[in-house]
Amino acid sequence: MTHYQTFYQLHHQPVPFLLGNAWNAKSAKLIQLAGFEAIGTSSGAIADSMGYADGEQIPFNELLYIVQRIKAATDLPLSVDFERGYSNDLVVINQQIQQLLDIGVVGINLEDAQGQDIYLRKLDSIKNYLAKTNQQLFINARTDVYLQKLASPLETVILRAGLYHDAGADGLFVTGIGDAAVIKQISMAVSLPVNVVGNPNLATVEALQMAGVKRISMAVFPYRAAYGHLEQVIKQVNTSQSLMPLY
Repeated sequence: MTHYQTFYQLHHQPVPFLLGNAWNAKSAKLIQLAGFEAIGTSSGAIADSMGYADGEQIPFNELLYIVQRIKAATDLPLSVDFERGYSNDLVVINQQIQQLLDIGVVGINLEDAQGQDIYLRKLDSIKNYLAKTNQQLFINARTDVYLQKLASPLETVILRAGLYHDAGADGLFVTGIGDAAVIKQISMAVSLPVNVVGNPNLATVEALQMAGVKRISMAVFPYRAAYGHLEQVIKQVNTSQSLMPLY
């Protein structure tokens, strides 16, 4: 079974799977050692670790380098947070998709923050390119309707999910939502496997399974946890004028 097939099947099993989100080779290695079945990058974590703000501020070639190092360090299926495609030029987007495929990436998140019309043009272009080149890539359609606080969010998410499914998306990633009842309404109304980010109110696989979720992401939170701990340790070293907090 190929990595793509493994990744695809993870979205269609009875129990949702946890996606470990990495930002460099070391974090990816730790995710694999912990027993996770797949790795996803966090665009926010990678950008911040490289000194950039989130939101496609990091140049694609720098992102690509990090993805290459992650892929070289692990042998799990790897999905990349591709944000909005790092371009509005469809040719450039497809060239970048090919670069990811050449590394061995099996999936991407593609955001619709620019609106569904632009999104559908990008999605259609990518799907046509994949068909013409006889390649496979799991496209997780990320919808930011709730994050952007758009009107009639539930209806809008369900509408977009149908459009994205018909255009060839493989999954639906709904951001900015933490209400189990709403998540369940979405998962029951759409045909795509639903992906959400866990939160303190919905932190267990069991709770998210009951809401119909198929994929659970950790997003930027492992990165924040790791560097939050580092921040405290470094402060203690300076405050105490001792290296003991390191040991």
